[in-house]
Amino acid sequence: MEYHLREEGEVRVVSCSGRMDATTSPRFKEYIQNLISKGCTRLIISMEGVEFLDSSGLGALVACLRKVKDKKGEIKIAGLRPEVRSIFDMTRVSRLFDIHPDTDSALKVSAAGL
Repeated sequence: MEYHLREEGEVRVVSCSGRMDATTSPRFKEYIQNLISKGCTRLIISMEGVEFLDSSGLGALVACLRKVKDKKGEIKIAGLRPEVRSIFDMTRVSRLFDIHPDTDSALKVSAAGL
């Protein structure tokens, strides 16, 4: 799995691609939690390039959400492919996250909240 960080004002966008599974999710979780520890508490995780997600990936995302909420922040999820979205929905994790069709729409909502 690869991910790239970019700044959009006070929001950090992490664009992910590849597989978010038991092999890759611990490193991803550590990366996101490190950003949160450094004060990046307004995050958008763009998953347009994520082709596979398992329970380890979901667990990493939920752990990051808990950490950012402790800091009064937010994580928005953007660009879920249908096969990945179905996993969010089946496990009801979709109830926990603010999910957007793409990064631009997530950024608009984030900008409105400033």
